[in-house]
Amino acid sequence: MSLEIEAHGNPAETLSRRDTMARPPLPLGEHGSISIAPKRDHWVARCRVRGFDGVTRHIQKSGKSKTAARLALQDELRAQRGERAEVLRPESRFREAADIWMGKIRERREDSTADTYASCLRNQVLPQLGELRLVECDVAHLDAFFSRLERARKLVQQADGSTIEKPQLAANTRRMVRAIVGGIMQQAVLHHAVATNPVRDLERIESPKGHKKAPPRGLTAEERRRLLVCVDADKTAVRADMPDLIRFALGSGLRIGEICAVRWMDLDLDGIPVVSEKDMRLVPVVAVRQNVYPVKGKGLVVHGGKTSTALRIVPLPQFVVTQLRARLHADDDPAWPVFASAGRNGQPTYRWPSNVRRSVRVLREKVDLDWMTPHTWRRTYATILDDEMSLTDRAKADLMGQAKFLKDTYVSRGELHPDAAVFLDAALR
Repeated sequence: MSLEIEAHGNPAETLSRRDTMARPPLPLGEHGSISIAPKRDHWVARCRVRGFDGVTRHIQKSGKSKTAARLALQDELRAQRGERAEVLRPESRFREAADIWMGKIRERREDSTADTYASCLRNQVLPQLGELRLVECDVAHLDAFFSRLERARKLVQQADGSTIEKPQLAANTRRMVRAIVGGIMQQAVLHHAVATNPVRDLERIESPKGHKKAPPRGLTAEERRRLLVCVDADKTAVRADMPDLIRFALGSGLRIGEICAVRWMDLDLDGIPVVSEKDMRLVPVVAVRQNVYPVKGKGLVVHGGKTSTALRIVPLPQFVVTQLRARLHADDDPAWPVFASAGRNGQPTYRWPSNVRRSVRVLREKVDLDWMTPHTWRRTYATILDDEMSLTDRAKADLMGQAKFLKDTYVSRGELHPDAAVFLDAALR
């Protein structure tokens, strides 16, 4: 006995040392080793599991065979983990954090936004960062990643057949990439996989040296005249229903996705009463209540706009009202799109914005407007409004459903501005 005490020291100290060297607890949500033993005519699988409340419990499941018992226990473990099954750790891959982040984006954002993020993530981010461990995604690695994006170049063919070298990704696109990477790394911070978000320490993304952003460009009066004369005489444009669509776009300022989503029920061509100090008049309007956007895997999706300012009432000039009355038939369903496309069964359906853009690309070569896009019509509308000094900036913001001013935080929004239809009618008639 004396030799044993002399070899191992004080027995009390030995017991104390054993207490301090106890087995560490399982990580949250993890289970210990699975043991399987026979019991009468079946098998029982057992293990310990530590829940997300910190309590370690013993669970068991039985089956007719060892494999059946093991599978039953594994199913129970997955069920107990629930929504917290995906827990990020420092050694987790960047793509695993990206999957969790994209899941939240799809739940909280419109399909159009989620689809844009997913495309950028798939094409620009994951090919270079996807297999990195989260602990490896430090400031140095991410700075090198964004430097590679900035240096990447592509060859662009000019109208004369020559080619020039341009940045592969514009500065705004790289800023979106940065926002995506920052959101993913913040997800890793929330899971305690990394201590801080390294994206916050990166340099600002600047436009290339000597780069000047092209000013917004709308159609001049002469360009509008040339466009409308051409589109009325061109058989291909007429078959594509472009004459009425372009006039509606110029007279309403709607985005191309909003134009394709307008239904007959969204129009009031007889007008709503507007009372002023001098008189009362009926103002024809269109209620912008939805948008259409192609989403990968879902086709053309209809949604109600991303912001509250996107939902608005826009007065229509008289030349647009005349054009709409001419295309309205008594048997038209109010739920049908105004600028519809024929569906598979002949039923009118929403037109794809990409088809409109394709028609514009064909048309603009014939009128020598190579730079024109459907958004040019919206800029034209905004330019006409901007030239009219009697309209306030707030009125113009309400009509466009987009512009942001500091006063927007404090001033009530969404009023109808009927004078806009008069100005547009005078400018575009």
